[in-house]
Order: sequence, then structure tokens, then C-alpha cells
Amino acid sequence: MKIETLPKTNIEELTTNEKENLFGNIIRGKDVTEEIETSRGKFKVKFPRMSDLEAIGRVLAYRMNGLSVQSMDPNVYNLMQQIATLDVIVVSGPAWYENAKKENDFTWANVPIQSFIQEIYAKAYDFRIKVSKMLESDTKSENKRVASVKSSNNTAKSGVFEGMSGKD
Repeated sequence: MKIETLPKTNIEELTTNEKENLFGNIIRGKDVTEEIETSRGKFKVKFPRMSDLEAIGRVLAYRMNGLSVQSMDPNVYNLMQQIATLDVIVVSGPAWYENAKKENDFTWANVPIQSFIQEIYAKAYDFRIKVSKMLESDTKSENKRVASVKSSNNTAKSGVFEGMSGKD
């Protein structure tokens, strides 16, 4: 699998052909990555494909150990979701990160500072949004209006729901 770094262009500068190439590269198994600068070094993160989102869901479900979302404190659940996401999308990082991965079964849950987890998650999320916008088709020229048909207030005809009421 090859790792591809996105060109440093604005979203508006991408041509239709470049958008299709980006889409095509992703579905052919290539990862779109970006290096993000954090307070504790540079990390390479990848744009999550649907299979990555499934993996994040599986990691989160495993860590919840059968507990329902409703039984969790919302802040703890959000943190668990951020940790599962980083466990899947962070490709590489500074020496301390790489050494931790080699020495033990590293997970972002081992990081003792919640604000750092939130910092890297926010930067990775910004990257995800940027790539998602690049993948979307140009919506400026599309007609998004719903076709309308003149209303017919003729209710004299019987219909499928005739005689039914929304009340019990």
C-alpha cells in the first residue's frame, strides 16, 4: 500500500479531474495523509475510509465491554471515541511515539494528558473535514431544488390511508 501526501492546494483550486483522482486513489486503497504539528511533535495522520470508521467503531465497542452508551458519562464516551479514532488513523509520530509502539501495545489511552489527546484529535478532524470537502462534487452549479407539482386539494378520492387516524 502506498501512502500519498496531498498537494498543498486550496479546495477551490482542485479541478474535477483532480477530485476524481483523489476519490479513485482512495478507493484503490491508497491513504491520503497529512503531517500535523502538535505541542509534542509531528504526527502523520490518514484520512479515514469507511473501513477505518468501522474499525474505530469496533475498537470503541470492545472498550465499552458491553455497556450501553446511555450508561456512560458523555465526556468519558467522547474521550473514548477520540482515543479509538487516534488508535486507527495515526500512522506515525515523533520518537517517543514510535518507541512506545515498539515497546508495548501502545494505545492513545496510555497518554496521561487529556488536553493533548484533544489537541491531536482536533487537528486530525480538521484534516478529515478538508479532505471530505475536496471529495465532494461542486455543489455551486447543481440545482438542489425539489421539483414541485401544483397541489390538488381534491380529497374526494379514496386513498390507501382512507379512514385511518393518527390517534389511538
